[in-house]
Amino acid sequence: MNIGVFGLGATGGLFATHLAQDHTVHVLARGARGAHALTSGLRVSGLADLSVTLPEEQVHLLDAPDAGLPALALDALLLCVKAHQIEPLLPMLPALLAPDGVVVYLGNGLGVIERLAQAMPGRAVAGSSTHGAMQGDGSMSVWTGKGEVALGTWPGGAPSASVDALADCISGSGLAARRVGDARQQIWTKALLNIAINPLCALAGVRNGEMLHTPLFDAGLGLMLEAEQVGRRHGVNLPSIDELVTTMVDVLAATADNRCSMLEDVRAGRPTEIDALNGYVVNLAEQHGIMATQNAQVTALIHALRR
Repeated sequence: MNIGVFGLGATGGLFATHLAQDHTVHVLARGARGAHALTSGLRVSGLADLSVTLPEEQVHLLDAPDAGLPALALDALLLCVKAHQIEPLLPMLPALLAPDGVVVYLGNGLGVIERLAQAMPGRAVAGSSTHGAMQGDGSMSVWTGKGEVALGTWPGGAPSASVDALADCISGSGLAARRVGDARQQIWTKALLNIAINPLCALAGVRNGEMLHTPLFDAGLGLMLEAEQVGRRHGVNLPSIDELVTTMVDVLAATADNRCSMLEDVRAGRPTEIDALNGYVVNLAEQHGIMATQNAQVTALIHALRR
């Protein structure tokens, strides 16, 4: 397949490096990691040791002075950027894709697949990745936790055959992928974990595993259960509370050494994904006439960190 990866953070680098072992991969990136990928190639360490040097014509630095939008005729485009970065990308997508090409968002946050399906009728795939990765030096991605990519159809989105082809492609690259019947459940389940873990680790300045044996765990549980109630009110078919709690414990244990992306963003002074996670839940709760007080509090606190 002819595949594009937009964004070269930890997740983008992980997917680009794996997929480039067997497919033509175009990387679209900004900043130092994109420049490093152009000069030194991509590498994955941790749970695998992979590297690839892409031809110059397959690395597109979008912040270069003469950068134009390349016509790549991509079969699939993986968006590995922050949720708040999606909106400016939407006008670019048609020019990057082949006539039957599809686009999937693999980052964190709620509400993104709805925007993609509206902007790209018949082309959007619903996706959720639980593979754990952190940024290493240069354009290295450190693969810290084996998860899976869940892919599914979405109303008004890409046809089932295209979803199957993308799932086969990703799975064949060594990053486990599977088709799911309820993509909305998968997206929300992942979001609930991020809602519980990311803001508290960012506020406390701790790695994921430190939540397990401190009062932060109970605070995270409160955030998740409050958001879970909002999701059910919104009609999302979520796993049982016991399953969600067990998954949260398993994720914290499996990613104990991880610094979550929100903590990294806070430390770097970058915008966070709080509005696509806890903030999204707060707004959705208001639409349904209920309160999400705990999520509102952490949303306000994360915003206060950037003042």
